[in-house]
Amino acid sequence: MESYYRYMNEAKEKQITLSFLAEYDGPCPHCGFHLKYPQADTCSECGRSLKLALHKRFSCSSWLLFMFGIIATIGVCIDQAGLFFAASFYRGAPLMWKWILPELILIALLIGTLIVWWKLKAWAMELRSPIKACIGIVGILMPIFWFNVLYLLFVITF
Repeated sequence: MESYYRYMNEAKEKQITLSFLAEYDGPCPHCGFHLKYPQADTCSECGRSLKLALHKRFSCSSWLLFMFGIIATIGVCIDQAGLFFAASFYRGAPLMWKWILPELILIALLIGTLIVWWKLKAWAMELRSPIKACIGIVGILMPIFWFNVLYLLFVITF
């Protein structure tokens, strides 16, 4: 794990943590035990180390929304393909490949897209805001779109 104290030695890091903890009245971040002005840099309940650290705030980016769309669409396809498999086995009927094959092809394409999109993170973060907004909206709508396309294929071939 990368240290958040890059420019401090261990003694300075411990001194800063202890000075913060001397005025701390709140829960242990690991077990939730109420710590009231602890004198050591470990939790008296769980024994885990306490460190003062700054963390980057979570930010929902367009890259993340598009990634969510890809993963959710893969989940929708797996669910639908699983239902087709289960229905065939339950009835004792042969598999309806004309319904299952589009699902499997889309899953393979989406896994490839997921890998490519993962590698494009730095590029996607540098785009202008309107383009980022469009990417985020497409990511949110992607599972709905592909579900409807596959459902339409099912209805047409039924």
